[in-house]
Amino acid sequence: MDTPAKPLTFGAFTEMLNAGLGYRFIAHHGKNQRDILAGLCDKYGSDKGELSPEGHPYPAPAHNFTELYSRLFAHCRHAVRKVFECGLGTNNTSIPSNMGARGRPGASLRVWRDYFPKAVIYGADIDRDILFTEDRIKTFYMDQCDPAAIQAFWQQVDDTGFDFMVDDGLHVFEAGSCLFTHSIDRLAEHGIYVIEDVTPTDLLRYKQFFSTTPYSVDFVTMLRPNRPLADNSLVVIRKG
Repeated sequence: MDTPAKPLTFGAFTEMLNAGLGYRFIAHHGKNQRDILAGLCDKYGSDKGELSPEGHPYPAPAHNFTELYSRLFAHCRHAVRKVFECGLGTNNTSIPSNMGARGRPGASLRVWRDYFPKAVIYGADIDRDILFTEDRIKTFYMDQCDPAAIQAFWQQVDDTGFDFMVDDGLHVFEAGSCLFTHSIDRLAEHGIYVIEDVTPTDLLRYKQFFSTTPYSVDFVTMLRPNRPLADNSLVVIRKG
């Protein structure tokens, strides 16, 4: 019988990243109870953040990515004009990386629409049944593992110069690197591209992947008290 794997401790996690990523890893957690973004996540049912854990529809604990996003965009959110996110949060439990049967597809797109009041929000997902159109939100089919499907998506969108791009799709390196490779040309020169829900192992793979590119890359892990670190990291990419 195989011995069950022990949970990854914070000390072991930071030691691994310090060695593998080649820099000193320092982490801090301080929940902001006035976080506008987290409040919008509560309102629409997105797992990117929360002010109150009660009533959320998804089975896993919420992330606290909104704390990072608030730092990145609070000062300029009224200037953002174009946002793209891969992954609408399907509630079809037969599809990988789904949000559970009680998930609310499109939740984070609605969060971005409210947070960026002058932006048009473009979304993409492999589940055609959850695609929708609302005020300042447009969604399209895409398979992020298929370069041809990604190209077809961008031909439909027919736009470029995105201020903010988010990969909240399949959460595996192969899918994330494929989407990035075939989408980064759509990012504005001042824009930010984020890959969410990255595992410790994939952080190291992304480090190797980006080591030969000209982009500025940050590897960010968000602490959650008494919660696992397994998928609470992000890769933040900027041009130049």
